[in-house]
Parts: sequence; structure tokens; C-alpha cells
Amino acid sequence: MENVNKDSVLVDVVIAVHTPDRPVGRTVASLMESGLPTADGAAGRLRVTVVCHNTAAGPIRERVAPEHRDRVRFVEYADGIKSPAGPFNHGISLATATWVSIMGSDDSLEPGALAQWVERAGKESADVLIAPMAHAGGRVIRTPVVRRHRTAGLDPVADRLTYRTAPLGIMRLSLVRSLGLVLPTRYATGEDQSFSAALWFSGARISYGRGLPRYLVHDDAVVRVTATPRSVTEDLAFAADLVDTGWFAGLPAKAQTSIVTKLLRIHVFGHVLLRADAGTWSEQDAAEMAEVARRLLFAAPRAAHPLSLADRTLLDAVARGEGDTLTMKSLAIARRTFSSPRTWLPRDVTALLHPEAPLRFMSASALLS
Repeated sequence: MENVNKDSVLVDVVIAVHTPDRPVGRTVASLMESGLPTADGAAGRLRVTVVCHNTAAGPIRERVAPEHRDRVRFVEYADGIKSPAGPFNHGISLATATWVSIMGSDDSLEPGALAQWVERAGKESADVLIAPMAHAGGRVIRTPVVRRHRTAGLDPVADRLTYRTAPLGIMRLSLVRSLGLVLPTRYATGEDQSFSAALWFSGARISYGRGLPRYLVHDDAVVRVTATPRSVTEDLAFAADLVDTGWFAGLPAKAQTSIVTKLLRIHVFGHVLLRADAGTWSEQDAAEMAEVARRLLFAAPRAAHPLSLADRTLLDAVARGEGDTLTMKSLAIARRTFSSPRTWLPRDVTALLHPEAPLRFMSASALLS
């Protein structure tokens, strides 16, 4: 677990806090049980930086247990933007350790997590260790959908790394800096997509912490819906912009296809269901979603091939600009009705054994722990 930097700190953890009411004390307490002594100790190996975003540090400091406060660096950062990208970027810019990690202020780690993540990464000569995740109630979060028994030397396509959007776990700081990775602040949502995609397809040595202590997402981390709904174009700007970049254009076709298949399956279909289920799907939504889908499929024409029959029926409706709310809701629900054979088989039978095809994808997901 040795540090390759001269800095005495082994892991820098950055927590972004946007309002004083967040349970950051729980997050910090879990880090104190992560198996690494904090940097103020004689053998400090962990530095916790709480970035107080567009808010004063004092009230947030009060949320942390008194015995932990002096073991945390509280930093105020104001950019007037609601996106968490800014405070995470700022916290990473302050890091000097071998490893850097980011956390939400609602989340926590299981005991011993950081020490075991670093130990595993060292044994496997990894540049990145992707944390296993679960909800605090115990339900496993099954991303990324890695191949059975795989832990080291992951392949971004075969191990479906694109399904882990947030880069949670530990990353070598030198890699983050050499790749010039930053979270863009201009998006209303999806600000971590380009960061993680560039990380997964960088050629870095990536491991998955199968069987190790997990990153826990708590129920109070549910995103609060703003009173003013956003347009489809605004919500999916990150996706359309990503496939228009020179970086994306320079990727192998298989990588491009993997990224766009995930964007369709998770984000396009997810936003259709969100709006249709709420009864807000409109002709404007339909037109904007059709344009987003067109841009994605133009960038990776084979991205739809491994999708299920039910997925393709919904995608057809998106492409033709179907504006009927009940139709879109029915199709969006049907693709998630896994008792139906239409969710098991791709329309294109040549894609039956594709890593993204339903049977392989669902089988690998079921085996993930």
C-alpha cells in the first residue's frame, strides 16, 4: 500500500456538499472507518476534503462529528453554478496523493473500503479500481456489468464499463492529470459522462473490486426534481455533445458502438419513460428526442443492433417522433417487462451473442455481486 508520491498522503477523497442539510457527517464517519488513518496522524494516509459549494463552510462543518472535524479539510468554492462538476474539479485540483476518489455527500463506504481498494489495486497493478456499489438497504447496484469472475485488466467493451457513469472508486491522480480529465460544468445533468468515458477508454489498467467493501448509496441521495422541468435537448445535451467530439471520432467502431448503445438504453429510453410516466410527454419532447436519437445513431450506426425487440419498437417510435403519451409509456414499460420474450432477443439475430445483447447482458448482470 505504498505511495509513489513524496506526499505522505496515499488517498485524497473529495466530497462535494451543496447545502448544509446534507448528511455529510455520515460520509466522513465512514471514511474514518475506511482502514486508512487520516493525514493529521503520525502515519496519515488519508486526506478528506469537503468542498462547500456556493455555501459557507461553517454550517457544514457543524454537521460533522466533533471528533472528526479537525481531521477534515473544509474548502469553500463558489461558481454560482448548480452542477457538482465545479466543486469536484476544484477538490481534485487540490489533491496531491497517489490516489484520488470522489464521493457524494449523501453516500458512505463500508468499513475498510479504501484500504482494501488500494491493496487490490496494488496487487493488480491497476490505474483505476471501480468500486462495487450497493444501496444502503443492501440491494446490489449491478454496474458495470463485468464478465463473470473478472476483476483485473477489464476491457471497456467486453466488460461494459460504460454502464458505470460515475467514476466511483479510486483513480491514480497522475492518470487523471495526464488525461486532462475534468467534469464539464455546462450541463444540467450527465456531467460525469465524458469524464468516465475518457477514463474507461484511455487504455489504463482497470480493475473491479468484486468482493470488496462497497460504496453505499443512501435513500436520501435521491435527486430532487426541480420545479422547472428541462427540455429533452437540455437533459441530453451531454450525450449529443459527446458523440460530436474529436475524441469520440477517434475511437474504434466497437468503442463508439458500446458508448451509444448505453446512451440509448439508459438515457434515451430512461427519459422517455420518465416523461411518459409523469404524463408530460409532448410533441416538442418527441421532436427533440427524435433529433437526439438521430445524432447518436449517425455517430454509431450499429448501436441499435444488439437491442431487444422491445427496445427496437420503442426506438422506432422515438425515431418517427411519436407524440402520444400513452403509446410511449406502454412501449417504455414493455421493454422493462422481462417476463416477455421480446425483452430477451435482439431484432438482429446476428447480434445474439453480442456483449450488449439481452441474454448475455442480463446473465452477466445477474451474476454480478
